[in-house]
Amino acid sequence: MTATMPTTKAKVGTYIDQDLKDSLLKLAELESRSLSNYVEILIKAAVAQAKSEGKI
Repeated sequence: MTATMPTTKAKVGTYIDQDLKDSLLKLAELESRSLSNYVEILIKAAVAQAKSEGKI
């Protein structure tokens, strides 16, 4: 049995093409990350860039 850790992070759901998901899974695996963690890193980078460009 696997224990789950509680989180205070917000949950976001989305629909993407299967090919895109497969590619993301491969990239996440290359960095020894879960898909969820890898997508979070991508989102953080996009938000940081938008902030640095004054978009948000």
